Amino acid sequence: AGERAMTPLLEGRQITQRFGGVVALDRVDFAIAPGEIFGLIGPNGAGKTTLMNVISGLQPPTAGELLFQGQRITGQPPHRIARLGIARTFQVMRPFVGLTARENVAIGARFGRTDGTRTMRAALAEADEVLAWVGLAHRASDPVDSLTTGERKKLELARALAMHPRLLLLDEVMAGLNPREVGEVMDLVRRVNQRGVTVLLIEHLM
Repeated sequence: AGERAMTPLLEGRQITQRFGGVVALDRVDFAIAPGEIFGLIGPNGAGKTTLMNVISGLQPPTAGELLFQGQRITGQPPHRIARLGIARTFQVMRPFVGLTARENVAIGARFGRTDGTRTMRAALAEADEVLAWVGLAHRASDPVDSLTTGERKKLELARALAMHPRLLLLDEVMAGLNPREVGEVMDLVRRVNQRGVTVLLIEHLM
């Protein structure tokens, strides 16, 4: 039991990512413990989002390996990574335009850490629960293009949470928010962590 407690939830070993002659990630080692809020900081161009892309399966690394719960996941496609329990938000928000807030979150609920058999009715019910939890219940039926920047950030978080992740990757989730909104989102992140979700956080606002 002691050995299992020491196993990182996510571990990177010598993660390297090259784009032509540019080395974006140079033999990066890291280990994130279960239940941790793990901060990743650095200037623009340091490779933070590239590392997020590698972890979430958008870009297989040039070299190195990733271990999730002790199992090698290097090179797995994004949908497999999501099904394992890794969800993320994006630095540039990516809502599904033309859909309501509820429908956006339901997509996360439908295709997250399940076997893919969850019905759309169940996914919509899950979306309503998560939207209420992040404080967006009153906007559930509204189109996403009518949401404010702060509300869209909460929507991104809600869509990721609806996937029932074990690990949540947050890429500058506070960017573009006013001080009140930053406080609200940080409170949400802490509450997410208290629910047992491990968090990897990229942020410039310290």
